[in-house]
Amino acid sequence: MSSLAINNSQWRAQLLSSLPVAVRTLIQGASGRDLIKNISITLLVHDGHLLHIESERSVKLSGDDVQSLAIASRSVINEEQRENPVLLLLPPGEFVTTTIQMPGIAKENLAAALQIQSETVLPSFEETLALAINPKSADHNTEHTALWITQNRLSELFSAFADQGLFLAAIKPRLLNISSNNTNEIGISNIIDSDANTVTYAVLDNGVLQKWLHINKSDLEQEVFSEQWEKAIASDKVNTNNLELSIEKDYFGLTGKNFNQEYCFFPRGALLAKRRNETGKRYIVAAVVVAAMLFIGAMPFIAQSLEFRSLAATLESQRQMASTAREDQSVVVSFENEWGLINDFPQQRIRDAMFTLQNILSPDVLSSLEVSEGLIKIQGTSTEPQAILQRLEQDPMFTEVIFSRATNNSRYYIDLRLSTVNFDAYMVRHFPDE
Repeated sequence: MSSLAINNSQWRAQLLSSLPVAVRTLIQGASGRDLIKNISITLLVHDGHLLHIESERSVKLSGDDVQSLAIASRSVINEEQRENPVLLLLPPGEFVTTTIQMPGIAKENLAAALQIQSETVLPSFEETLALAINPKSADHNTEHTALWITQNRLSELFSAFADQGLFLAAIKPRLLNISSNNTNEIGISNIIDSDANTVTYAVLDNGVLQKWLHINKSDLEQEVFSEQWEKAIASDKVNTNNLELSIEKDYFGLTGKNFNQEYCFFPRGALLAKRRNETGKRYIVAAVVVAAMLFIGAMPFIAQSLEFRSLAATLESQRQMASTAREDQSVVVSFENEWGLINDFPQQRIRDAMFTLQNILSPDVLSSLEVSEGLIKIQGTSTEPQAILQRLEQDPMFTEVIFSRATNNSRYYIDLRLSTVNFDAYMVRHFPDE
């Protein structure tokens, strides 16, 4: 059960993705779509160079860090355009892909289901991850390919661009921003993207990512890897839509911000800025409405009857809008009540407990271990059982350390509890009648 625990960011993403479209738009806004719609600058990173797609300019990057990338971006953008939203196309190696079987999942729930399982799908990543997947994948088959990048990486890029006075609106793999007669969203398209160090092969079926293979060129110098690579892509070569990208000029004229929008990543800073802008516009509209009402109130008394009816209609409209918002709020509260059972489930941190026990008991022998609802029962052999008991009592991870049975000079039986686990409080809160 502990593996089902959901951190706050995953819970919010799952909750929002599970809500009806109208409710999700009310809470979250259409910031992602709006950000893409307003993008007018496209920058692409390739082989240590930064390409300005619209002007076909290229500059060499002074380093691999985000600050060097942001400084180069500022240098290729005209001063009068530096406030415009920017789409950054990064090398495929910046992203991690996973393919997972999820039969019967609805496209409305696909992203939420994958976000919940991120800790299981990518257990080596301790940072919060951002997910991009085309919901239409649920209409094609039961195997879904998703792209991942850390939220920390998105924030670093957004902050570096902001320090240079630039607004980084969206980030996407460069090979998924291709829009031409050779690769389009109709039918199956094969794209091979290569630079000095890596090669990436992607297959798109009606805009849905079906395959993603990424390898270092140095590995392809080995015959066994080269044969595996050729075998992996051989079955797809019969498709008519094939495109190879290897030099800078291959990208000019082929990119389109509206292509594969589902595989865009949006930094939190960009989304927050967009929402603040939308909020400011709403305040302006509200101020205009208030000013109009004051103007109407100052009209001659002959128009009071008309003014009253107008204000009454406005009040009724506001009441209806508030009623809808309250209904939507009840939906959110209902979801919180339903998922609190999982979200609050005590985490026993079995791995940490095992490592701690190993350090305390070494070099003595542990012959049996049982863990249940925060209670650990151990038995083993030792020349100094009392010393083991004292060391366990002194460790802050454990509490209520006692000998559970009579102990002789070589055999011990000890019960102890994890100090951070309180199943009794959890049961009282969620199962008060049991």
